[in-house]
Amino acid sequence: MDQLQRLVAIVAKLRAPEGGCPWDRKQTHLSLRRFLVEEAGEFLDAVEDNDHDAMRDELGDLLLQVVLHAQIASENGHFDLQDVAKSEADKMLRRHPHVFDTITVNDAGDVVKLWDDIKKVEKGAAAGAHTLDQLPRSLPALARAQKALDKADKVGFAWPDIADAIAKIEEELGEVREATRQGSQADIEEELGDMLFTMVNLCRWQKLQAEEVMQKAVGKFIRRFTLMEQLVADQGRQLRDCAPEELLEAWNKAKKADKN
Repeated sequence: MDQLQRLVAIVAKLRAPEGGCPWDRKQTHLSLRRFLVEEAGEFLDAVEDNDHDAMRDELGDLLLQVVLHAQIASENGHFDLQDVAKSEADKMLRRHPHVFDTITVNDAGDVVKLWDDIKKVEKGAAAGAHTLDQLPRSLPALARAQKALDKADKVGFAWPDIADAIAKIEEELGEVREATRQGSQADIEEELGDMLFTMVNLCRWQKLQAEEVMQKAVGKFIRRFTLMEQLVADQGRQLRDCAPEELLEAWNKAKKADKN
């Protein structure tokens, strides 16, 4: 049996009213959302680790989510996995006329512009009257911010120079300082959000993905914190036993060890 068909049959059995799995039967599109996010994250970890066995397994877990959603939709008479595959195949044909038709492009930049133009025509009235109408709400915040800035840039709304982007960060930092002096939690939250947003914009100027930049920063912090924890453990102590100055000393040692 084709392995994809086998998986579809297994999921259908799991969802069956009689003889199926109670957990699988109770799932809905909404209840499965967090699993899709988690499985995507685990696949990205496998990619970062260059672990092909893990990539295969995690892609399988992602595929399970696709099949589950298609099965739920099929049970409600909306669509099935064949419809999903057909929709995507048709879309790829439409959006690659430079491969499957006679349109000519010169480089990857032309391909992106062509894709966006075709997408806009396809969406028609559903695309919304405004540039940011179709911005996905469920993207991680940094990725959503960068996508918003990318779309704004395409219609000419962007700083003309990187110096302006850096100056904006400095301006927002000043406003954060002022908000903390005033002590209003709502103002502090707003100004911190503005500063983060301007930092995402600087990532764009450097042709970096803010989400990836933050992931690397978090990874570095975890690595160094673990080193610090081990340094303290080697002394027969725990972090909670250390005075603030001892923690700072251990942290600086961990940073130096990490850099080396």
